[in-house]
Amino acid sequence: MRTKFIYILSIILGAGLFTSCEGLLDDVDHQGATSVENFYQTDVDAEEAITSVYNQWRSVTFNSFFLKNLLSDDAFCGGGSKGDQSHYEQLNEYRFSTANTTIEEGFSNLYALIYHANLVINNFSDDSDAKVLAIAEAKVARAWAYFNLVTLWGPVPLVTTELSPSEFQQPNTEVSVIWAQIEADYKDAIDANILPEKSSSDDSSLGARLTKQAAQAFLGKALLFQGKSSEAAVMLKSVINSGLYELIGDYENVLRTVEDFSSENIFEINYVSDGNNTSQGLGALGNMYGWRSDKMELGGYDFGAHDLYPGGWGFMNPTEALYDAFVAEEGVEGYRLNATIKSYEKVMEIGAPNYPITVSPAASLYGHEGYFAWKIRFLGTELVPNSSGYTADNNYRIMRFSEVLLLAAEACLESSDEVNALAYINEVRLRAQLDELTSVTLDDIKVEKRLELCFEGVRYQDLIRWDDAETALAEQGKQVPIFSGLNGDGSYNVTYPYTNSHYGFVSGKNELLPFPQKEMLVNVNLTQNTGW
Repeated sequence: MRTKFIYILSIILGAGLFTSCEGLLDDVDHQGATSVENFYQTDVDAEEAITSVYNQWRSVTFNSFFLKNLLSDDAFCGGGSKGDQSHYEQLNEYRFSTANTTIEEGFSNLYALIYHANLVINNFSDDSDAKVLAIAEAKVARAWAYFNLVTLWGPVPLVTTELSPSEFQQPNTEVSVIWAQIEADYKDAIDANILPEKSSSDDSSLGARLTKQAAQAFLGKALLFQGKSSEAAVMLKSVINSGLYELIGDYENVLRTVEDFSSENIFEINYVSDGNNTSQGLGALGNMYGWRSDKMELGGYDFGAHDLYPGGWGFMNPTEALYDAFVAEEGVEGYRLNATIKSYEKVMEIGAPNYPITVSPAASLYGHEGYFAWKIRFLGTELVPNSSGYTADNNYRIMRFSEVLLLAAEACLESSDEVNALAYINEVRLRAQLDELTSVTLDDIKVEKRLELCFEGVRYQDLIRWDDAETALAEQGKQVPIFSGLNGDGSYNVTYPYTNSHYGFVSGKNELLPFPQKEMLVNVNLTQNTGW
C-alpha cells in the first residue's frame, strides 16, 4: 500500500544561513509517496487501503493465539525450561501484571486494526461498489476488534475517527455503548448488500475475503455474548441455512494447509508459501508449538518416516485434564481425540518400527504431562521455502463452521428451540463419530465446544461469560509438570517440581484483563480495571 505522508520541515541554522533556499521545500511531494489529501480517491486506493486492514488483522493472529489459549485450562505454556518465555508463563499461571508484554501487544494490535479500519470508513465516499465494499469490510474488522477488546478488557476507549494529538487520551467507554457500536458496524456491513457470497460450499474463489456469512456469524456471536439469544439464533441460522458452508470429513486436518479455503472455514487469514517473502508465512507460530526437537527423537523426518518437522520449541502442550475430558466423552480411541491430542503411547507408534518418536534419553519436557498436540502439529510439508524451518504457510482460522453450529445450538437452546439446538450439536458430534444426543443441555454444549474448538482461542472468553472461570481456572498455575517418558511399569514419569505461591483465577479481578501499564502511563483519563 502507498504510504500516506505528511512532510513537515523546519530549519533554523542561524541568521542569514541558507536564506536563499527559503521556500524551496514548500509544497514538495515526497517521491514515491502519496499525500493524505490525494489518497482515498479511487477504486484502486480503496483496494490498497482495505488490503492494509487485512494485513493488520493478520498481525493480530500470533499474539491472539497465545493470549487466549494460555489463559484457558487446555494447555501448559511449556518451552525449553522454566523462564523460557516468562511473559507466556505469567499468563498461563495467572501471575501476570499490568506490565505483561503479551497483554500490552494484544491491546495495541487490536487498536492498530481499528485505526486502519477507521481510515477506510471515514475517508472514502460511497460513490462506487469498490469503495462501499471496502467500507463494509472495514466495519466488520473494526467490530471484530472491539468484540475482543470488550470481552477481554471491558470498558475500553471507543474510537471511531482519527484522533488529533489533543484527543489521544480517551476515557473508558460504557460497555453497553461499545456493544451497540459492534452491532451497528456488523449490521451496516451486512445491510450494504455488497459483501460477497460463495457460489457453493466448495467454492474457494473468494479466498480469505470477508463474506456476508462471516459478518452474520460474527454478529450472531456478539449477540449471544450479550445474552440476546433469540436474535443470535436468527443470525446464526441464516449462515447455516445458506447452505454455503459444511463440515469437512477429516477432522485431523481442520487447521492444516490441505484444508485452507475449505467448506468449513467461515473466515481465515491467508498465509502465502512464498520463499522470496518468508514473512508472509505464519511467523514462528508452528515452530513455537512444534514438539521440542532438541529433547525428542524426531530424526525419522529426514528418512521419510513421518512429517513432523524437527524444529519445534515445545510450547502449548495439552493438559491431562483436557485429555481426560476427551476420554470421558469419546473413550481412549476416540476419533476426534486422536485427531487432536496424542498420548505418549500413540506418539511412540509414529515412525515405528525403525524411527519411533520418543523423549531422548536423560531428557525431559517442561510444562508437559505426556500428551502431545496433534491438531496444531508442525509439519515439514507446510514449511515456507527458504524460511530456515521457522515459517509455515497454513492459513489461520478465525472462525469455523463448527463454531457457528455450536453457537447456534446454544442460542437456540437459550431461546426455547431445543429441536434445532439438538440438530446443530449432533451435526458436530456425527463428524466426531459420536452417538447422537436425544436431548441437549447447556452442559452438553459446553463440553462439545471445549473438545471441538480447543487450541482455537475460544474457551477462555466462554469461561468468562458462562461464569465458569473461577471454578475451571482455580488451580491454574499452581504446579508446573515435567515429563520424562515412561517408568519401568509403563506409567508416565511426570513430576511437579515447580510450585507457585500466587496462581489461579481470582474472582473480582480476573474477569477482565488489566489495561497495560504503558497505556495507563500515557493516558491519564483511563481508569484501570478492578483489582489491578
